[in-house]
Amino acid sequence: MRTLTIILTLATLATFTSCDCVQNVTGTVIDEQTEQPIQNAHVQKENKEYDQADTDDKGNFEIMSISGGIFGCPPMAIIVSKEGYESKTLEIDNAQHETIKLQKVE
Repeated sequence: MRTLTIILTLATLATFTSCDCVQNVTGTVIDEQTEQPIQNAHVQKENKEYDQADTDDKGNFEIMSISGGIFGCPPMAIIVSKEGYESKTLEIDNAQHETIKLQKVE
């Protein structure tokens, strides 16, 4: 009986420690007024310095990250910034593409 309890405990711990998911979000950053793509905007996962990207010449970016998620991958909170524009913080659902409009600083 004791052996069965140990095996069940270890199986439960293995299940909960292996519930990581790979988050993959993409997006396009554009100017709010002109709707033109913003190149070299910095996109970073909130509170994670190493999960980041810069937009390409078409304003596109992609960030992949490992995150805990017992019941599926949670949305990814990101911060988008570019000199001359107001920074924006938002959440993107896993495996989704979002168009993000930045407003110029006046």
